[in-house]
Amino acid sequence: MQLEKWILKIVLGILNILTFWLRPQPKRITFISMTMDHLSADLALIDQALKKEAKYQIHYDLMQIQKTLWGDFLYFLNLCRQMIEIKKSQLVILNDNNYIVSNYKPKGTKVLQVWHACGAIKKFGNQIERSYEIKGYDAVLCSSEYWKKIYAEAFEVLPSQVHVTGMPRIDELMNKQKQEKQKEDFLRKHPTCQNKKCILYAPTFRGNIVKGFQVASFDISSVLDSLGEDYVILYKFHPLLPSVSVDHPRAVDCQKEDLYTLMTLSDVLISDYSSVILDYSLLRKPMIAYIDDLEEYENTVGLNIDYQKEFPGAICCREKELIQALKDLKMDSGQNVFQEKYMTYADTHNTQRVVSLIEQLMQAAH
Repeated sequence: MQLEKWILKIVLGILNILTFWLRPQPKRITFISMTMDHLSADLALIDQALKKEAKYQIHYDLMQIQKTLWGDFLYFLNLCRQMIEIKKSQLVILNDNNYIVSNYKPKGTKVLQVWHACGAIKKFGNQIERSYEIKGYDAVLCSSEYWKKIYAEAFEVLPSQVHVTGMPRIDELMNKQKQEKQKEDFLRKHPTCQNKKCILYAPTFRGNIVKGFQVASFDISSVLDSLGEDYVILYKFHPLLPSVSVDHPRAVDCQKEDLYTLMTLSDVLISDYSSVILDYSLLRKPMIAYIDDLEEYENTVGLNIDYQKEFPGAICCREKELIQALKDLKMDSGQNVFQEKYMTYADTHNTQRVVSLIEQLMQAAH
């Protein structure tokens, strides 16, 4: 592994010298992602809004990393391409951390970090041990004032560089007409969910990209059998986790379904340290946490919120507790304070606020 890192460093160092003459091209914006081969969520909405502005030359460098020998080689080639694309761009828009930006960012390029969540329940970025230090961002998006200090630490920026715009995809969640249409489409596709109490189960992962990803889950079939025929569980695991299949007639595999559609039609969310609890809080529906490793997680990974005091619902560490919490569920979730602290905007103007910030960054790049 160390040899690979040194080879990568040497090759990129040479390429950086050989491309010294490259300069940012006027009005050029490049989207870069290592976790998707097509734009989705926040990046897709920003892209659509920028195209409507018709003022910029928009380029893309998108790939989904595969942890194979061939995938590592393609990633290496893509890093070389990224260096060239970044040097040619006035603005780079990212949704994850980036090795080239952190180590070889050119002076003339601005970088906007969108990030891929509405907040960071668990510690991340420079808050935890990493293979390289994260830096090089000119602006970072966030969902409330609470996240400014945390994001500043995680991304090595000043709090003034963290902007409370709200996340563009929240515009989709708060678009009631669109969500109702998608809800109807889902129920036609999955008629077993009609007139049922729909439980959305959306946990995060344990582990990392080097050691692999795992999920700490309860027995979905056992919980359903204890609840009775009125309940269905819609399960959607983190996209980085391996495929999970549950053999139960009232367990619906929703890996390929839109998360916000699932949020809209569900009656309750079960999650853990995932940031989906922040998105879900805007809907003012009840939430339950299923966590059997809270103390260990706090002492190893670490959390950015006081989970035990602030989570707006029952915290369960055993299946029996989870089943009882579901049976005792009340629709009055008491999430107002939670939502107001962590999610400032519940409107449909987040994307436009981000576009306005991009215009400022582009002007500063001249």
